[in-house]
Amino acid sequence: MPNPDPGPAVSLQLLITNEDHATEAVIELEAFLVPTGSPDDANVPAAHQLFSLAPLSATLRTINIVGFPAYEARFHVTGANVVVDLFAIDEAGGLNAVRRALQAEQPSGSANAPLP
Repeated sequence: MPNPDPGPAVSLQLLITNEDHATEAVIELEAFLVPTGSPDDANVPAAHQLFSLAPLSATLRTINIVGFPAYEARFHVTGANVVVDLFAIDEAGGLNAVRRALQAEQPSGSANAPLP
């Protein structure tokens, strides 16, 4: 997802919600920073987290992306009713609604997509 000026995001907040009434979910989250330069430049790993989420609960994860023109988030979820929403946060701590990625609005196969 691009992170252009003016007002680039300095962090990502991922709101992960397990909406299942009975089953715990297991989530694997990976985030990458996409550098400027040639297309051959490798993405920089920013986060790799593996955690469980109890039924009817939520967690907020924050990832630093300051100084990078683009980022990519990937996730793998075991659980039927898990929602992952991504929000870009600017330097003042405000939400940049233009650079959000709500799971309900994402096409399958997008850059912010489940891990293969």
